[in-house]
Amino acid sequence: MKRVFYFIVLLLTVALIISCGGNSTEGAPTNKKNIGMASPISLSDTTWKALTLRQKIGQLMLVLPDHQKELKLGDGSLVTFFKRYPVSGFFMGWKLWDGIKPDEYLDHIKKACFEYQQASELPLIFQEDYESGVSLPGMTSFPNEMALGAANSPELAYQYGKFVAMESKSVGVRWVLHPVADLNMNPFNPVTNTRSISDDPDKAIRLLSQQIKGLQDNGVAATVKHFPGDGVDFRDQHLLTSCNSLPFDVWKKYHGKVFKALIDSGVMAIMPGHISLPSYQKERVNGHCLPATLSKELLTNLLKNELGFKGVVVSDAMVMGGFRGWYDDQLEGEIHSFLAGVDVLLWPSYQFMDTLEARILRKEIPIERLNDAVSRVWNFKKRLGLLDKNRQLIDSVPFSEKQHAKSISDQICERAITLIRDRNHSLPLNSKKDRKILVVGVTPVSRKGGDVSLMNIKAFSDALREEGFAVDFQHDILYETQGWTESLTKRYDRILVIIDRHMHAPYGPLEFWDDEAQTVWGINAMPKEKIVVISVGSPYLINEYFERVNTCINAYSNARVMQTALIKVLTGRIKMRGISPVNLDIQSKFKLY
Repeated sequence: MKRVFYFIVLLLTVALIISCGGNSTEGAPTNKKNIGMASPISLSDTTWKALTLRQKIGQLMLVLPDHQKELKLGDGSLVTFFKRYPVSGFFMGWKLWDGIKPDEYLDHIKKACFEYQQASELPLIFQEDYESGVSLPGMTSFPNEMALGAANSPELAYQYGKFVAMESKSVGVRWVLHPVADLNMNPFNPVTNTRSISDDPDKAIRLLSQQIKGLQDNGVAATVKHFPGDGVDFRDQHLLTSCNSLPFDVWKKYHGKVFKALIDSGVMAIMPGHISLPSYQKERVNGHCLPATLSKELLTNLLKNELGFKGVVVSDAMVMGGFRGWYDDQLEGEIHSFLAGVDVLLWPSYQFMDTLEARILRKEIPIERLNDAVSRVWNFKKRLGLLDKNRQLIDSVPFSEKQHAKSISDQICERAITLIRDRNHSLPLNSKKDRKILVVGVTPVSRKGGDVSLMNIKAFSDALREEGFAVDFQHDILYETQGWTESLTKRYDRILVIIDRHMHAPYGPLEFWDDEAQTVWGINAMPKEKIVVISVGSPYLINEYFERVNTCINAYSNARVMQTALIKVLTGRIKMRGISPVNLDIQSKFKLY
């Protein structure tokens, strides 16, 4: 019977490869099946039982593309590589672009999807974060998640999800690792911030459920992260295991409420973080609670059993500091993560397949845990249509829909911009009375973050110049060393201070230090009636550093599409309608619940 099942699976796979193996990398969508929120998660497909043990284990592995390593493992052949290591799919991220020029990215990712799928006997899934849209040339730029919270429109949230899904499918990606469902309860958390939609669980549920529906109605699996919830700690799980320190009854009213609502709505995947929940966990290792990615208490007992999640649990990246070092070596961590309840491991080692196979054969690890994970992953793929005989690997986006996507992004940005205060009614700007403007870009340049943020702010000053203003641009104001005095402000009618601190640009807290800290000093020494402070990053910076500045705006994103909207509000062409999605009272945030 197993051979019969295996033969059926093989026939379906061959048909799939033939349907995806033409000369063109484009194709009109043929799978119109709605997989959205109304569809219950089902584990009814059992054809996975025909897979070999090694093929089953491969369904748990989502790896980074590494052509040289794949060819080495396959003796120079991708086909041989997949026979030996039949992985579930690939995260089409940074490793894919080694040696590729940016203007070739779009063609390269499509060709890579076809090359991998043609070499694999089993259907693959391709995955990426795409938290702010498909970050490739020619794709629509969307603002950060917090802009959706400020726009406060379920319809726009749905459209956001819809068009990210359509553009994801146009490069072969059918699984995205968003939205971030963490609640911004701590303004000093360096991970969530503008990646998160709000600090209000009810607003998060109302908007995120529609964003997820927009993704899944249009053929792309959504992932809510990072269970049991980031945004409480002030530390970064990329560097160490962080903590959700809420009492469990409080957790149930905040993060627990959000995750339960999104589970009940039908989200297809959940990503646990390298985050502990001490109020629930009893197990300790050397006196410390395990991160969720290693905790059976959190993943199996709480998430799968108590909250009733039937979809796929995909780990956060296993290279992160919050995951590593709990066991003697990285491989043991991967094995324990699987045993804890992770169904798909993100970026595991290839030794994981060999080791898990040997331990199952020696009956050291129960086959039931493997079968549960494979059943979830296989039915996940089936729901996406990846097992369908005639599915298209690439679904192109019509030009009219691309235009619509751009319009939706514009609308989100225009509705998101939030006026924090304008005590003296200084806005809008006028090219006659406010003709001479100094734009000060306050953002770090670093090895990790580069100068992208600074160049975007400089582009904003260029756009302002095109509006008829005489604009000078300066990066930071070193009050001690540049001879800056209050008298120099007389040269300008307005001073626009554009501030940006966002996640991992560079690594560390989202505060200002060094040259940026000196710039805060300089700005606070200036006459306040001339200054407008605009944060295109963390929304908390305005009240943290500039509470005496009379005119302040939060824009949540340093993308060019947001800058276009900013020009419109500054010149009075549109009104600011954004509603702050988070409490900006810094002092009240020291009491987290």
